[in-house]
Amino acid sequence: MSQSASPLTPVRFDAEADAKLSALRRTKFLAAAALALCVLVFALAKSFEHIHAWLGFVAAFAEAATIGGLADWYAVVALFRRPLGLPIPHTAIIPENQNRIADNLGRFIEVNFLAPEPVREKLAEVDFSALVADWLADTERAAGLSRFIVRLVPQTLAAIEQSGLRGFVTSRMLEQIEKVPLAPLAAELLSALT
Repeated sequence: MSQSASPLTPVRFDAEADAKLSALRRTKFLAAAALALCVLVFALAKSFEHIHAWLGFVAAFAEAATIGGLADWYAVVALFRRPLGLPIPHTAIIPENQNRIADNLGRFIEVNFLAPEPVREKLAEVDFSALVADWLADTERAAGLSRFIVRLVPQTLAAIEQSGLRGFVTSRMLEQIEKVPLAPLAAELLSALT
């Protein structure tokens, strides 16, 4: 009988994933400990407030920290799942709307970053010749690029020869040259010379 893993079971791929999972657990523990400490400080300050009046300020601070911590916890948890497993409305927002969020995010990126006009504006801001000139001003980079080109040219020419690209380009050029009306051009040239 095979058991399937729960969809919530973390899958470990490598040491980096283990380190991230460990850091997440540590962060969750610290957050829970801070919340528990705030509750404890609130309870103690409230208990001894009648002895020391200034503990009222400490109690108020601890109460605010506790409420803020609980509100943050609920807000974050409500985005990704149902808090305490209860079917509370307007929770598990991201899983329930994942496709809509992805579509809207994709549309936003397409319209604001990949549309021709924003891309054209960004490209107009870049001085490519200055960037290349600055990059090539470094003699080590220029020498490295030269060595790369010297190695690449023979390989490229061999690949063009082997792929039949040279024959294809030659035949297409000849077709286009044959379409050029030479008689009118020659007549025009002769009339210009005489």
